Amino acid sequence: MSKILTTVATIVFGLLGTHPAALAQPAEFRAMTWNIWHGGKEDGEDIGVKRVVDIIRNSNADIIAMQETYGSGERIAKALGFHFHPRGTNVSILSRYPIIEDISVEGEFNCVGAVIEMPGGKQFASYSIWLPYAAEIWEIDTRKTEDPLSMVEACQTSAEELKRILAAVNKRLSDPKYLNIPVLIAGDFNSMSHLDYSEVNLDQFKAIVDWPTSHVLVDAGFRDSYREVNPFVDRAADRTWSPRFPDQEQDRIDFIYYKSMNWQAIDSKKIDQHAEKFPSDHALLLTTFRESKPAQSQAPFRIATYNIKHGRGMDDVVDLKRTADVLKKLNPDFVALQEVDNRVERSGVVNEPAELGKQLGMHAAFSSFMDLQGGQYGLAFLSRYPIRDVRRIQLVEGNEPRVALGVEVRLPDGSPLLFVNVHFDWVRDDSFRFKQATGVDKFLDALEIPHVLLGDFNDLMGSRTLDLLSEERIEANKPPQDHFTFPSVAPDREIDFIFVDKKSDWSIFKTQVVDEPLASDHRPVFVDLQLRTPNITQKMER
Repeated sequence: MSKILTTVATIVFGLLGTHPAALAQPAEFRAMTWNIWHGGKEDGEDIGVKRVVDIIRNSNADIIAMQETYGSGERIAKALGFHFHPRGTNVSILSRYPIIEDISVEGEFNCVGAVIEMPGGKQFASYSIWLPYAAEIWEIDTRKTEDPLSMVEACQTSAEELKRILAAVNKRLSDPKYLNIPVLIAGDFNSMSHLDYSEVNLDQFKAIVDWPTSHVLVDAGFRDSYREVNPFVDRAADRTWSPRFPDQEQDRIDFIYYKSMNWQAIDSKKIDQHAEKFPSDHALLLTTFRESKPAQSQAPFRIATYNIKHGRGMDDVVDLKRTADVLKKLNPDFVALQEVDNRVERSGVVNEPAELGKQLGMHAAFSSFMDLQGGQYGLAFLSRYPIRDVRRIQLVEGNEPRVALGVEVRLPDGSPLLFVNVHFDWVRDDSFRFKQATGVDKFLDALEIPHVLLGDFNDLMGSRTLDLLSEERIEANKPPQDHFTFPSVAPDREIDFIFVDKKSDWSIFKTQVVDEPLASDHRPVFVDLQLRTPNITQKMER
């Protein structure tokens, strides 16, 4: 009898479009953004559109934010059996699920929006956008990497348009009925990301550019779905512009940003292949989202600091894999690194922050003190969670140039946390060191978000440097019987520290100095703690 009932149930659920096995699986959906290039007709009125349909069908996308729809959207939707929501000629939304409300804002050429209802009544707001640009910087010989300001100016138009769209979206969704509804903003941004063009990736992009367009949504609490699940920046692998023009500048200019308390990006990839010929000059971006429970409070996490001496161990051998192995054993959520080389001759011309990030599967940031042997020398930071912004904090120059590295991250519940990584002047006379600490202290005092100060302070507790920094911060106290951090072979002093701000509500569970005598001349330090933030899951920022 049970076999018969199972067979009947399978048939019934099959007719309804849901198999019993699917009921036990976590809720997921796949969102795509794709500029299909002149309606997908560039290679032929019929064959090009057919190829677009083939690619979308094979991707199993549920929602498509489409640009350059240009008369092909209805045909594509009909072939897929999808709902079609156009606005003007350019942007449109195609959906496997019903579109129950138009929430479009701004001009019809640049933005279309819809509320989509999934099985079970779950709703989310989806926007397809196309942003303009002021000047061509992708064709051969049109980009001046030695002049980042000119590159920013070329994409400033996209930033201004996105600001208008975001303001209009916030107003449109301000009604309480949209409270906590997930929001997707996807499309062709015609600008790159500041998360890619950072100092850690200078060898790939040949310029450090703080693109204003990507800041608009990231600063508003939206998450870059692709970079969130692909922390290692690889310009060739990441690029969406352009599979049809490989001689042009290859860049990531198509994005799916999202803001949600109960959906999480778990996979994101570009697609730029077709068995015959890929029909567009843009690769498509496909992100898989999975439903998750909203975070009610922060889980404990582990923070570490480690002066790695550019990977040179006490046996005088540069072995970055050994350094990575030490970090893997620590299993940190965040780690501040000092004495890091980026493509420096003495360490094998390796991009150490990027390589360590790749080996640990973490997001990486870097800020240099100075040029050295064909590369740069400075500070790095690795994060298990997406980096929102990187700040270079210029300090008083001592016996060597010095900066502090500020890295802001978004924690799982959406709240911000800023880390400041330092490596102060090293000589016995503390004049420069104290001035550097004063600069950091002034920067931290102006913050309105929780912060962690950590690194190699090159000074002892009881010094005026540490006294100053301890006034508004709590040290993660190490065990009194094992608190020395330098030198690693026969430690006799404590110069590496982790502090948290007094304004925030912290619980410190465990602090430990790791007995690692070979990989560096410093011993790593870690702390397990929890930041108890106010429950912000009840209301999303708009």
